[in-house]
Amino acid sequence: MTAALVSLTFRALLNRRRTLLLAALGGLLVLVAGIFRLGDPSTAEATRFTGRLAADFGLAVLLPLVTVIVGTAAVGSELDDGTIVYLLARPLPRWLIVLVKLAVTWLVATLLVAVPILIGGLVGTAGDSEIGIGYAVAAALGALEYAAVFLALSLVTSRALVVGLAYVVVWEGVVAGLFAGTRIVSVRQHALAVGDAIVGEGAVSAELALSVALLIGGAVVVLATALAIRRLTMVELRGETG
Repeated sequence: MTAALVSLTFRALLNRRRTLLLAALGGLLVLVAGIFRLGDPSTAEATRFTGRLAADFGLAVLLPLVTVIVGTAAVGSELDDGTIVYLLARPLPRWLIVLVKLAVTWLVATLLVAVPILIGGLVGTAGDSEIGIGYAVAAALGALEYAAVFLALSLVTSRALVVGLAYVVVWEGVVAGLFAGTRIVSVRQHALAVGDAIVGEGAVSAELALSVALLIGGAVVVLATALAIRRLTMVELRGETG
């Protein structure tokens, strides 16, 4: 039964048109790195540019965009078309459904974001793996946090995609950039802290210490997952998330 749920979730998230579009965005990152490499930059220039590309495009644009789309679709699409009723009729505990949805969402987002960042890092630095690996790990951890938040959001509101995009654009893109105190609850800053700690020289400086980023990020994942489980239980009991 769990294997069937995994398969159904993969099929729901890997919609051909949507997947091709998101994969194309990842391919754009690699393409930009390749075009930059054609200019035969110095090692210092390549390190600096590739780090900025991975952070400013990979973590700041590609990561939240991919995760808000796949994260809100993991359960949200089933709520919209009413098929959630059939899923809940299966003899599966609600916490298991949420964890499976989260795991699949995380895997899909990681493949669509971390892999292009890794390849772009290798291309931009002519084979130096440090930046690519560092920011790929940061993207994978950021994808888990984003996925948990957007999965819970899809069970809280029917406008999850709109609310999620507003969070990414307004909170992380504007508010967190203007007010230092808000960065502690910015997923992007959590991911940047991980990338900065792994890459070191050539990384975009993070505004948070690694320990703080990991602690807050872990708490967000746990709380968002707990909220998602509770909301899914409410769907079972009342037939809606009201």
